[in-house]
Amino acid sequence: MTDEPAGGPPPGSPTPDPKPTSAADAARRGLDWTKLRAASAKSYMDAILAEKSRTHLYWAGGAALAAILVAFAGFWIFAIKDLPRMPDSASLWTLNRQPGVTFADVNGKTIGIRGAFYGRSVTYKELPPHVWQAFIAIEDRRFFEHRGVDRQGMIRAMLANVAAGGTVQGGSTITQQLVKNLFLTPERSIRRKLQEMILAGRIEARLTKDEILDLYLNRVDLGSQAFGVDAAARRYFGKSAMELTVAEAALIAGLPKAPTDLSPIRNLAKSKARQLVVLEAMQDAGYITSEVRAAAAEAPITLAGRTSGEGEMGYIFDMAVDEARKRSGQISPDLVLRLTVDVALQDAAVQTLRAGLGPLGRVKCPPPKEDAKGKTKTNCRKLQGALVMMDQRGAIRALVGGSNYEESKFNRATQARRQPGSSFKTFVFAAAIEQGLDPETVRYDEPITIQGWKPQNYDETFTGAVTLRTAFAQSLNTVAAEVADEVGVNRVADLACRFGVQSLPCTDEARRKTPIPPSIALGSMEVTLLEMTQAFSTFMRDGQRLDGFLIERVENSRGDVLYQRPAVNPLMVYEPDNAHTMNGMLGRVVQTGTGTHARLNDRDVAGKTGTSQDWRDAWFIGYTGNFTTGVWVGYDDFHPMPRITGGGAPAEIFASFMRVAERGVEPRDLPGVHPPPVSRARQEMSSFYRSLAEAFGKIIPGREKERRDDRP
Repeated sequence: MTDEPAGGPPPGSPTPDPKPTSAADAARRGLDWTKLRAASAKSYMDAILAEKSRTHLYWAGGAALAAILVAFAGFWIFAIKDLPRMPDSASLWTLNRQPGVTFADVNGKTIGIRGAFYGRSVTYKELPPHVWQAFIAIEDRRFFEHRGVDRQGMIRAMLANVAAGGTVQGGSTITQQLVKNLFLTPERSIRRKLQEMILAGRIEARLTKDEILDLYLNRVDLGSQAFGVDAAARRYFGKSAMELTVAEAALIAGLPKAPTDLSPIRNLAKSKARQLVVLEAMQDAGYITSEVRAAAAEAPITLAGRTSGEGEMGYIFDMAVDEARKRSGQISPDLVLRLTVDVALQDAAVQTLRAGLGPLGRVKCPPPKEDAKGKTKTNCRKLQGALVMMDQRGAIRALVGGSNYEESKFNRATQARRQPGSSFKTFVFAAAIEQGLDPETVRYDEPITIQGWKPQNYDETFTGAVTLRTAFAQSLNTVAAEVADEVGVNRVADLACRFGVQSLPCTDEARRKTPIPPSIALGSMEVTLLEMTQAFSTFMRDGQRLDGFLIERVENSRGDVLYQRPAVNPLMVYEPDNAHTMNGMLGRVVQTGTGTHARLNDRDVAGKTGTSQDWRDAWFIGYTGNFTTGVWVGYDDFHPMPRITGGGAPAEIFASFMRVAERGVEPRDLPGVHPPPVSRARQEMSSFYRSLAEAFGKIIPGREKERRDDRP
């Protein structure tokens, strides 16, 4: 008998039964063996399947995680792909400002605002504590603790909104609000919120808390186009932010939630209700006591009055904006313009101009006419006027460009080119004085022809021998034309250009295209009221020219000076002695000539009337020792007026306005306005010529004096 190998039978083989077995036992043992093998196979297959399931699960989880990461990365890229770049700290003050212009008068008082209003730049430490505390209490109580995003505040706001079933609190910090104002659109989306949080963190890393709060208080939208606390204080209460009471500060601090709807100008009841919420928040934060809160809640809210429009300041504002953009180079979208205008004088100018036009200024509507197509046309015209006043420095103290700015924005003082009529004779006689003629020089008022042109006097008669002084005072056309021809019309134009009348052809090239006609002696070439006024002011300054200016300084709302008018030395364009002689001739016009309606009893006044052909334009430009003022009256469509002359309505408007302007101002003499008596021989000669005129009467037209066409 052979022994079995050590270790027993092979694994998995049936154990031999030492005893003989029956067939039934053998069958049972075979079935057990089969079940055992089946169970073993099933266990093996289950293990394989479980391993595959885990592998599939791992792959599925990994794929899902990868998809999530890809989606997040894609969203992140989408969120930050157009994220604004963070500029330097200084640029944040002017970044994306709404365009706006603030106008201040000669005394620095705000007299008008166009577009957005930013007020004056302030720091929170300059303000009364209750001003900035009101914003902190209602908008971001943990401002000095977080780093741009307040997670505690977000959770608190979310819970409060869920409990209330609506939005009752916001989770945005002051830094986030600043980001939204500076960089982002008002869009409400997860993407914009993510951008807001990212940029808030960047600003916190770039600026200190003090700088962030200062920037916020100067840029926050507070309704009615007021940006910043100082702008809101001035717009709503007519005072600076330094003067705000607790009640006023709380009302303003409540506006950022809904600046348009809560504006006290639009809905005072809503803004008042919001104010009470702010006051409660200030008490909860420990900034004010319950007594202060109660007193502020009961304090009346008095809003500053606001005019519905700009009134006649609109002409000045238009002119100032154009000039400021040129001066400042449009560096900043928000400008603060310090003007030379005196509000009291401007109001007086508007009122006297309207009163001077009186019934003549009413709209005239002639009977309607049918045109070639059979359509009925009605041509209604309104008599217009304009006024400009300048002081010794050339500063424009008042300017009115029309009878009503709301009806017409066209500035007739600066944009309208009109014929100056006899007022231009001033330059004719000034050129004659410069060429050596004397006011007592005698010339003849008689019919004359110059290059085919036959000037006529206003009354179509002639006086005969007259002095230049008398001819100028009586505005005799024939003598002016003769003197201009004698001196040379180009010399007359040269002098007017030197004085600042730049509408004329002032260069040789311009005169080749537009030669100077003989009729320039009577003001046939068109000019503006502003340049005529500044030209006349040269006599007031003893022959020194200073062009008119309207802007002293241009700043942005932060206080950075973009332009400061430099010290300007006047340009001597006319000898002082000659200027004094012209003062005497222009003074004679007012004393005894065509401009007697412009007289002021206690002041030296000199000036000249002007009436263009067919009474289309009427002018008076005059001056005292302090101010020069020009007045124009006419129709915009050049239609003839009802015989209005420069010595009528314009001279009367001048006198009425100058009485107001000179009130309380120290008088200044005009040298030469009262010339010394002429010599006895001159007196006898003048008397002789007057006696001849009286003896023979007016000269009858018909004996005309022909001037040579080749005279220079």
